[in-house]
Formats: sequence, C-alpha cells, structure tokens
Amino acid sequence: MATQKTTEISFEVPAEEASVLDGYCQARAIKRTVVLRRLLKEWSEEKHLEAIMIVRVAGSKPEASGVNRHE
Repeated sequence: MATQKTTEISFEVPAEEASVLDGYCQARAIKRTVVLRRLLKEWSEEKHLEAIMIVRVAGSKPEASGVNRHE
C-alpha cells in the first residue's frame, strides 16, 4: 500500500468546545483525532463535490459562461 502524504494541523479552540468534544469522545470511547479527521474528511468531500458541480455548471471560466445565454 502506498504511503499517504500527511500535513499537521494545530489550532486552539475555546475550552467549552473542547469540553463538548472530550465528552463526546469519552461517551464513544474514541480519540479526538478520530472525530476531527472524520469531520474534516466529510467536509472536504462535500466541498469537493460542490466545486465539481460549480465547474460543471459555470465552467472553469465563469465570466464566459453566460456569453451564449439569452435572458
């Protein structure tokens, strides 16, 4: 299996948000990284699909996409 390229992400969040995350993780017996990776993966897939649809509809040069359209 090929090695997947990774990038480290580090940031601070309000204590209240971390508490909710930690409580969820304890209830599910999973690590923070599992939850955060899952959320980022789902969000990334959704944004990627949105981008594909935008390019399909508007093209890669949206300023030219309406050239042959009539109102």
